[in-house]
Amino acid sequence: MSRLMIYGASANKPKPSASLSSSPAGHGPSSPPLAASLAAAYRVFELDDPSMVVSALKEAEIKVLLNCAGPFALTVAPLIAACIEAGVHYLDVSAELETYQLAADRSDDARAADVMLLPGCGGSVAMLGCLAGHALRRVKNPTHIDIALRVAGPMSRGSIVSAAQGSMMNGGAVALQRRGGGLVPWLSEKTGEEGEASGQFDFDDGEGVVPCFPVTLPDLFTIWKSTGVANIRTYACVTASGNMAFPEDSNNMLPDGPSAEEREANPYHAAVVVTGPDGSVGRAVLHTVNGYTFTAMASAQAARRVLEGEFSAGLQMPAMLFGNEFVETIAGSRLVDLHT
Repeated sequence: MSRLMIYGASANKPKPSASLSSSPAGHGPSSPPLAASLAAAYRVFELDDPSMVVSALKEAEIKVLLNCAGPFALTVAPLIAACIEAGVHYLDVSAELETYQLAADRSDDARAADVMLLPGCGGSVAMLGCLAGHALRRVKNPTHIDIALRVAGPMSRGSIVSAAQGSMMNGGAVALQRRGGGLVPWLSEKTGEEGEASGQFDFDDGEGVVPCFPVTLPDLFTIWKSTGVANIRTYACVTASGNMAFPEDSNNMLPDGPSAEEREANPYHAAVVVTGPDGSVGRAVLHTVNGYTFTAMASAQAARRVLEGEFSAGLQMPAMLFGNEFVETIAGSRLVDLHT
């Protein structure tokens, strides 16, 4: 039987369906009761013993591992190494840019073992990658991508920690952008010095053009890998109802994450502007469910498809593997072209 292991299944995310023949795993005490509620087997192990991780994968006859345990900077490398040794396809839901380079560094090893590495199978990577790829088809020889995520509702403690991990890549001083193929600090268009400036996006949600601020998202890596476009800038916008999306209080004061009611009341939107060498522009938006709901649904969908044999060895991105339409297989999600 093809089996899925969800590492970090006790973390605060809506859980993928147990119908995937899943085996929850983790390093904390909440895995056993979760497994019991799903009528699923479970494993509890730490990642500081590589042989134990490999044994857990082999003994449970795992075919696909979905890593939901952050901070991902601490879990990606050991789990990828174990998956390559055990011949298990690796998926995760990381929002930490540096972990994608970790995966890229092991791509050749994974390919040699006929193992796929599919980081970012949920969250912004799946959302924005599909949106960017969709819009690219409207512009000949695109040179620039500007893409923004409109965040709504509260975030979990884990998401705040992941966001902090991303800001540390450049000392936390200035957001990064991709320019000429490389990652560089954001430069002010007025002064040419390091600094941040807002972008303007229309999310097609009835509120017109709104300001967004630059952020360092993993899509700076994944969209570049998927499209080859050398100049990419990523932004975020927090809605009025999402004033807890980036709280300034201590993480210890935050709830585990948004409730089902909060997720239902706070859908996400994304917008992209693709520019060609002649100044031609393609615009598109994505309307979708709350990011936490999307992550659970998209990662379950991705895991199911990989279990059924849909994979390509080495490093892959959701839009590369499943196509730009993958995002629209998630209920409540649709891509819309904007005409300028």
